[in-house]
Amino acid sequence: MKSRIGRNLFAGNPTVIVENGKILEANMRKMRYSLDYLNQQLREKNIFNIEEVLYVVVETNGKVSVLQKPQYRSVTKQDLNIPTTPESKLPIELIMDGEIMTENLRQNNQSELWLQRELKKRKLKIKDVVYAVLAANGNIYIDTYKDNITSPMDQE
Repeated sequence: MKSRIGRNLFAGNPTVIVENGKILEANMRKMRYSLDYLNQQLREKNIFNIEEVLYVVVETNGKVSVLQKPQYRSVTKQDLNIPTTPESKLPIELIMDGEIMTENLRQNNQSELWLQRELKKRKLKIKDVVYAVLAANGNIYIDTYKDNITSPMDQE
């Protein structure tokens, strides 16, 4: 697949279906893309108003890439010149399904005793914890079996 022509022949090319907020119906027909499917794909990208869109491209794998108009893009710390501290490591899973991930603790120079102390500070025991993660910033996220949610959304 070193040949660009060969790659295009087998994989195809990305196709623009929205340009500057305008739907390109001919390209939609060529891609057999419906308005319903376009709207679904946009909603999956948290876009509920097509006026916010500068470009929508259907990639060769069938997924869409969306470029929003500048006024609708999220503001970043860089945009506001806010200094950030670089993250040097990935989050580390400490507990999964109520079991301590001892190898993860060992690889990150942490002990089970340290983990027990952190849980004790929060008045928790390992058996209470479904999932615990040590974030790159040093914060620990803990999800317990008992969530204290009175009416879950997807309960049958």
